[in-house]
Amino acid sequence: MSIEPVELDGREGEGGGQLFRLAVGLSALHKIPIRVSHIRGNRSAGGGLKSQHLACVNWLAHASNATVIGAEKGSKSLELWPCQDQSKSPAYRFVKDTANALGFWECRLDIKTAGSTGLALQATLPFILFNPPRNEDGTLSKIPIRVTISGGTNVSGSPSYEYIAQVLLPTLRSIGLPPISSTLDQRGWSHGGSSIGSFTLNIPARQSLVLPAFKLCPDKRTSSPIPPKHLEVTFVAPSAAHQHLRNVCTPTIASYFGPELSEANGNVSLTCEDSRHDKRYYLIIVATVPASSTSTSALKTYKLGRDWLYDRKLRSPEQTATELVDRVSHDLYAEWSSGAYVDEHMRDQLVVFEALAEGGSRIFGGCDATGEPREASLHAKTAEWVIGQMRDGGR
Repeated sequence: MSIEPVELDGREGEGGGQLFRLAVGLSALHKIPIRVSHIRGNRSAGGGLKSQHLACVNWLAHASNATVIGAEKGSKSLELWPCQDQSKSPAYRFVKDTANALGFWECRLDIKTAGSTGLALQATLPFILFNPPRNEDGTLSKIPIRVTISGGTNVSGSPSYEYIAQVLLPTLRSIGLPPISSTLDQRGWSHGGSSIGSFTLNIPARQSLVLPAFKLCPDKRTSSPIPPKHLEVTFVAPSAAHQHLRNVCTPTIASYFGPELSEANGNVSLTCEDSRHDKRYYLIIVATVPASSTSTSALKTYKLGRDWLYDRKLRSPEQTATELVDRVSHDLYAEWSSGAYVDEHMRDQLVVFEALAEGGSRIFGGCDATGEPREASLHAKTAEWVIGQMRDGGR
């Protein structure tokens, strides 16, 4: 009996690349054929596939032994027909390692441009985590996986390497996924002339593919969240701006979170790195917040992050650094003071893991100024729509 592909209109919801990446990722993972029309149809430039989207679909097609139609730059429609037998996915290549007697399974995804590695990871990580290598008898391999993604690590409108390492991976661990470690091999930028970099993830072998339902929320609402126990500040910018950032960071943070949080008190860590270009300014601040004392779950702390890859007309290094630290501190304070257990961007990225978990998971995205729960973002709603279409169409 032939299987009809799930039809998806790429103009639905947010109507950008997220819809497409999630659709091809779930198609490959669940072996459900899809046909996507009007790809990125809500984009002002006319939509269609760009290098980053092509890299994702080509990797997933290879990994799932799929037949793909329309995988060309600028294409506005695509079909993906995954193979039903994925017991030996060609995504994984065994590599001997002198430092590890077991060796490791290697995965590589090369965008070949400064396209976002963070967005490429969103498309491929669920497949890697939930369809890992197997032994000849069908049991899960006990050998770890090493994933390297090449492209842009600091790209406008997408998760940076720092956000992945400091917020995404700890959050995934807190919901029951393996403790994934990361290494930045080289930075790749969309600013100051595009450049290609890469990062590597080391994923322990999974003992089970079951992800139990998880909870990222307090047991009951409280009047105010617990103050952060630690802030991690990472500033990647021309060295001429570093000292000024150090000078303004503590008083700015204190104006939002109170004087208890400071480098002097040991609960603020500040790292400065030379971006090696006068147009590359990036700041991220990540808060580690204690979970509510009323919580009965195993969750002890949670991570909230806000960042900014500076995209305005550059002023002096001092003025730019001041603007960065004030805006990012303000945005992080808004996330924390809402009571959210995940920031807005993490909430978007967890939708797929809610769908992959067994049972009903709970995520609290904070309250608005009136005390009502904040509405999910358009990205999150779009992800929920894709998942619903795949679930209903794949039956």
